Amino acid sequence: MNTKFPIFSVVMLTAFLMLSPGLGIAADKSSENQVKKPSEQAKQLQYPKRGDEMTERVLGIQFVYIEPGRFVMGSPGSELNRYPDEKQHEVQIKHGFWIGKYEVTFEQYDYFAKHSHHARPLDENWGRGKRPVMNVKWYEAVDFAKWLSRKSGHHYRLPTEAEWEYAARAGTTTAYSWGDNPADFPAYAWNTSNANKRTHPVGLKKPNPWGLYDMHGNVWEWTASTYAKGYDGSELKGSSYKSKALRSVRGGAWYFYPKGMRSADRRIYSPWLHWSYIGFRLVRDL
Repeated sequence: MNTKFPIFSVVMLTAFLMLSPGLGIAADKSSENQVKKPSEQAKQLQYPKRGDEMTERVLGIQFVYIEPGRFVMGSPGSELNRYPDEKQHEVQIKHGFWIGKYEVTFEQYDYFAKHSHHARPLDENWGRGKRPVMNVKWYEAVDFAKWLSRKSGHHYRLPTEAEWEYAARAGTTTAYSWGDNPADFPAYAWNTSNANKRTHPVGLKKPNPWGLYDMHGNVWEWTASTYAKGYDGSELKGSSYKSKALRSVRGGAWYFYPKGMRSADRRIYSPWLHWSYIGFRLVRDL
């Protein structure tokens, strides 16, 4: 009796059962692989820790997570070159937030302008690309955040003045995030001594202790808050889009001296104006 055919058939059938989808051992493993496990990115976004980073998918803007906490906002009376509107007071940041690792760039803003019928801001013939966007009104910065919110399904906005200083200080109490010595400025910021009267691509200088770049220098940054000389609580919240009140800007810029780039330094501008030394960075709420 010829047994070759039955034996061969059994072997082939067994192999078929093992490899066929939905059948045998291979099928069990395949089914297990089809069960999607939460990615590390998803876990990080849901339960972030200070210093975690993430990148949004529309424009590729990188963010760093800032944990809630308390800090003393303003400057002590002994700080060199301070101004009277820097009254020290304790502030509680009740909710953590993601803040831009870098200032928003021309590359990112130009994409928004092209797809939202906004005008492209002037670059003063310095170049665009990775340089921080400038010549943007406060309202246009807010429009950018609203557009990105609609496109992504996440809420983006400008930082409040308190959030900005909290992130800029990064746990420090000194005039600058690296200490009190303005002589160290060239390593950390573009200013009148090294910028050659123009902006520079973001991220070329050292970051602050929480991993944020250009918090000092390059361009001033719009905040969401209206300016109040005596700190009346406006620093803790955003302002109405319809409001014409003056807004706070922070951080200093390429044309300015180190004294104006201290963590506590405050400047005020009309939301209707745009300048070659004012840009912005975004916050994303949890």
